[in-house]
Amino acid sequence: MPPAAFSRTLRNLSLLLSVLALGACAPGPTRQTTRPAPTKSRVVPAEPAKPPILVDGPPAKADIPPNLAELPDAVPQPEPKSRYGNPESYEVFGETYRPLDSARGFREMGLASWYGRKFQGRKTSSGEPFDMFKMTAAHKTLPLPTYARVTNLTNGKSVVVRINDRGPFHKERVIDLSYAAATKLDLLGGPAMVELEAIVPGEPLPPPVGTLEELAQPATASGSNYLQVGAYSDPVNANALLKEIHKIGLKNAEVRQGVFQDRPIHRVIVGPFADEPRLKAAKSRLGAGGFASIPVHY
Repeated sequence: MPPAAFSRTLRNLSLLLSVLALGACAPGPTRQTTRPAPTKSRVVPAEPAKPPILVDGPPAKADIPPNLAELPDAVPQPEPKSRYGNPESYEVFGETYRPLDSARGFREMGLASWYGRKFQGRKTSSGEPFDMFKMTAAHKTLPLPTYARVTNLTNGKSVVVRINDRGPFHKERVIDLSYAAATKLDLLGGPAMVELEAIVPGEPLPPPVGTLEELAQPATASGSNYLQVGAYSDPVNANALLKEIHKIGLKNAEVRQGVFQDRPIHRVIVGPFADEPRLKAAKSRLGAGGFASIPVHY
């Protein structure tokens, strides 16, 4: 090969090698690291907690079962004493109560009240959940459970309930009924006079006593006018009611002892009244204080 051609070839080869070297040193394509966009977690707002019910009362209309007034009475049956709610004694509001060993022969007259939505689902003294739509009740000293007949002395209506709770802790009240039992006795409007008779399963009960009019002293042609507010077998309850009547300004009230169906009875009366207007005024005051009353003569 002539020297000029060889020299040209050598230059071309050097040029080619330079190009290849530059290509090898050139930076490659940049790798882009793609990060996924952060996923936004969906926050589900929590349902607001239902505020506790602080005041007792009836259930919402939508929650009341149909035909509640036709709910069957509790059916007495032998049951062992509850593990709970039957201590030798217990204390509430400074008062000591001693539950009875037996309910046999127990009868009592006094005011009945009722409880409902505030206590719905809460444990009773026997440990069972309270259901205001069942025929149950609370009593301060009867064994748990006890079956009892309760008669509204205002209208003569009677029901049978199963006592599975303690209360009511008001001196003048003898039993606290479930909303259902109060509905059947027609005493949702406020405390009413009742007779309570414990039931021993398998043993018969005498017929209900009737109404307050039948318990009241028979009217006579002569005598002063009075109002009878209550009739109790237990004088402690009678005197407790008497104190409540005095608190509303009726100082001419007293407890008179008598006999009804061969049993002692303590009647709480207000009077005497010289005329009908004064009697009606006292009856209105009693009604405003939540006390039912009937005119009687002594």
